[in-house]
Amino acid sequence: MRAAVLSPALLALCIVLRMISIAHGQAAAAWVPPGPTVGSTFPDALDLQDQSGNKQNFKSLLGKRGAAIFFVRSADWCPFCKRQLVDVNGRLTEFKALGLNVISVSHDEVDLIAAFHQSQSIGYTMLADPDGTVVEKLGIRDLQYSDGSKAYGVARPMIFIVNPQLTITHKYAEESYKDRPDLNKVLAELRGK
Repeated sequence: MRAAVLSPALLALCIVLRMISIAHGQAAAAWVPPGPTVGSTFPDALDLQDQSGNKQNFKSLLGKRGAAIFFVRSADWCPFCKRQLVDVNGRLTEFKALGLNVISVSHDEVDLIAAFHQSQSIGYTMLADPDGTVVEKLGIRDLQYSDGSKAYGVARPMIFIVNPQLTITHKYAEESYKDRPDLNKVLAELRGK
């Protein structure tokens, strides 16, 4: 049997077509944040304890135009989360000017978020989801951790903007847990700029 011989031009064309095919496949496989989508109803009432140990619910936490809900891994051991929570606190007046109350939800126990809330003079409600019930219901659990791990049940860090009718109007997330959405861009988009 005789092997087929390709001309240099045909070989080059095959290589280019293969590269285009690979590039197209990578573009098609772009990361999509997990969880509920923009336009859907936020699927949980957020019946969780806050930093003071008081039971809260979503309806009582809404601002005039809704809420900005920041899901983070931990206010205790995650340096990326701690930085984000402090950054959000520094922009709190901007969220409030948009009619949005800010809420954070983490995998921590109440005493841990209470300590962070106090030490950083946080001005918004922090909610504890230590068993990951809400995170699991939303489908945003970080799947890199297996059952039995200290971090099992932590959320993929993300932000949901929810209106008073509980419709998700915006959703922000980054692929890596080390990265967080740029608050300048988030606030500019929410202002309609």
